[in-house]
Amino acid sequence: MKKSASRHYPRRLELNGTAVEFRLMTAEDGPALNQFMAELPVHDLLFVRRNISHPKVIKAWLEALGKSVSSLVAYANGQLVGCTAVVVDSCSWSPHVGDLRILVAPAWRGRGLGRVLIKECVNLALSQGLEKLTVQMTVDQSAAITTFEGLGFQPESVLRNHVKDHDGRTYDLALLSLEVKELAARASGKGMATAISD
Repeated sequence: MKKSASRHYPRRLELNGTAVEFRLMTAEDGPALNQFMAELPVHDLLFVRRNISHPKVIKAWLEALGKSVSSLVAYANGQLVGCTAVVVDSCSWSPHVGDLRILVAPAWRGRGLGRVLIKECVNLALSQGLEKLTVQMTVDQSAAITTFEGLGFQPESVLRNHVKDHDGRTYDLALLSLEVKELAARASGKGMATAISD
């Protein structure tokens, strides 16, 4: 797939009267990222495949930036309020697929930040020439599932008892996907610069 023009960062948007800056994550975001993760409800961590509350996992995440991982951060009033990761395994049979992960601070939920981060990641995927995005979350995260579906993600499967929290409780895992290659083709046919508008 032909790569589209990359989105320029930092970007600033106003969400509910508050200015939010979006930019590519760097190693310098490490301390803010650690603080952000420490303040998330434990159940939110089930949104991602690895236990990102562990410092070694965050360290590995930061070291993978620009290689197998592209990440965005969102700051408001000097605080990290959301972050993303698009993870690609170039050595697998699916180098055209990005695994999307998004986390939003509890105080910023319901304010449109998650929706903006998803759109930014779709544009990021397009700029990298990816053809498909997948996202996983426990089935009880209904608000997040609704947001993803509202942006065109389709349910693919549910894996029963697939994740286990710190207390040993198991949860079903929902897998959704978006064919960004098809989205880009439809957008191109309509003369749009990107598949997801600002």
